[in-house]
Amino acid sequence: MEELWIFCEICNEECPHEVLKSRTSTRKGFSFQGVVKCLECDTTSPTEIKESRPIELRLRISNDNETQKGILHVDRGIPIKVGETRPHPEGMILVTGLEIESKRPNEAYSDDNPIVWAKRATHAKVRFAIHDGESTISIKQEFESTAEFRIGMKIRIEGEVAIIKNINLHGGKSVKTAYAIEISRVTCVYGRKGRR
Repeated sequence: MEELWIFCEICNEECPHEVLKSRTSTRKGFSFQGVVKCLECDTTSPTEIKESRPIELRLRISNDNETQKGILHVDRGIPIKVGETRPHPEGMILVTGLEIESKRPNEAYSDDNPIVWAKRATHAKVRFAIHDGESTISIKQEFESTAEFRIGMKIRIEGEVAIIKNINLHGGKSVKTAYAIEISRVTCVYGRKGRR
């Protein structure tokens, strides 16, 4: 038995419907014409569903110094924001930037056809800027995407203890706590004794 979850006028909510007769097409998106029977109230009625084909946006997935080109399929008219995670056939991705012509907005609609910059969302390489006296050391270290960081927290980086002083998200916002996947840069200082 083929079923569809659609709105029922009698039940006044979305319910499962048995498809009694149908004609479908996927030529220009998805279209359905047919007769369905509500499995909640037994009402039989004709119905028609039309969904437009998803938009294919250009996708750039960053992985350290490499960038992979790809396609992101999204529905028409939806907002896309820097910092949000989205499903992708190879796993969840985090949107790190949007590009429309020469502009870099923090939010755009799919119909604006932005280039979507992203990184994989299972693990994240966090960039640390560690101040050590007069010099600043830059180090990248991989964490699970859900690892949480907060200002004042002590963290071991390459065997040395450092204290987090500042956290910047993708897009530049400075925050007190964040997950690894959201972070663009963490600024630290070495513990009291400094680097050995």
